[in-house]
Amino acid sequence: MSQPVFLIVDDQKSIAQVLKQKLSVQSTLPIKICHSLAETQMLLATGVTIEVALCDQNLADAPHGETIKYLLQQHIPTVVFSASFYDGKDGGNHYKKIADFVMKDSPAALDYAVNIMLNLSQNAQRQVWLLTSNQSNYAQKLINMLHLQRYQVQTFEKPEKIQQQLTSETPNIILIEDATNLKQEAVYQFIEEVRQGYNLNQLPMMICESSENIYSAIKMMKYGVNDFFNTSFTAEEFYVRLKQNIELSDSYHAIEDISRTDALTKIFNRRYFFESAEKKFAKLQQAQKPFFVLMADIDHFKQVNDTYGHQKGDEAIIFVAKQLQEFFSEYLVARFGGEEFCVFGELSNLDQIEQRCEAFRIHIETESDIATKIQFTVSLGLCSSGMNIDQAFNLADEALYRSKNNGRNKLSHC
Repeated sequence: MSQPVFLIVDDQKSIAQVLKQKLSVQSTLPIKICHSLAETQMLLATGVTIEVALCDQNLADAPHGETIKYLLQQHIPTVVFSASFYDGKDGGNHYKKIADFVMKDSPAALDYAVNIMLNLSQNAQRQVWLLTSNQSNYAQKLINMLHLQRYQVQTFEKPEKIQQQLTSETPNIILIEDATNLKQEAVYQFIEEVRQGYNLNQLPMMICESSENIYSAIKMMKYGVNDFFNTSFTAEEFYVRLKQNIELSDSYHAIEDISRTDALTKIFNRRYFFESAEKKFAKLQQAQKPFFVLMADIDHFKQVNDTYGHQKGDEAIIFVAKQLQEFFSEYLVARFGGEEFCVFGELSNLDQIEQRCEAFRIHIETESDIATKIQFTVSLGLCSSGMNIDQAFNLADEALYRSKNNGRNKLSHC
């Protein structure tokens, strides 16, 4: 299957080129430009897959929106970019299917148009969960609008169904519609329960309410809903509010990822590792389940740096981090700093974990030269005891240094 492309249709070549340049800075997808309906038809005849199209309303060979109508007939997500308001009258019912509309009225409109195209592209991977009753008059309208902007939509009639699904996956946003028929007290409780696990930035929620029930919407915002929109909403208002809430959440998650991730290896850093390990340790202790801690350290790392340079040292660190993640993918893995790493998790079978540790050690010994052009080894310390998380780590660290003192490239137990 060929890679999808962005399509810009505008008979003003300078504007088309500026849009392409702005879009190429933020996306790796190919970008095609057409200046007429005829060129657009010729391009689509090649079988190319269009990710999102940005189309001017008035072209020389299509002055009344015919190109927009054509793109929509091909089921292509289309943004109208026009110097005059697009009312869709010339396009019949097709205009209702446009993904968005941008007025070509200022230089800022170019940036906004590009942002809309990128957003529509990303929406194909975004999950929207809609909580609505089977008596709703607006649910299908919302679903249709969400599909126009390429969101993946799941509907739920009961709050508890969302709670169940939240145990295995998290959407980008939850929409609550028709709270009256859903029983408001149950919705209030649902909002409170969601907020116990997710803050406002981690999982945004929006509610749809009528003007008569505005107090209910405000009360729900006090309980933890981020935003609301009126039942008489316009598509433009809804899209803007939805987009802003999701983008704020995306920005929060991006900052959160940076704060908990090691910049070099992209695995967890020491601070986040300890925060998560303490929580997991407490749960395992409460359930009376065993655990393990594995410490790993690259042998003679200073010698690697001194002999081959810091760039090769970084390659060695990245290689070990990647292999740790592959060998211990179901556990918590982090870089502790320098050339030291740690793994923590529930212990189901000590023999199996020991075998996995040995397999990892041998893999580094045999594959490091192939991957980095430097042959190096790692020493390991394994522990499955301790009254608290700090003691467990200290015992694993002592085991690691026994491996170091006994010749390196070994696994030792606490």
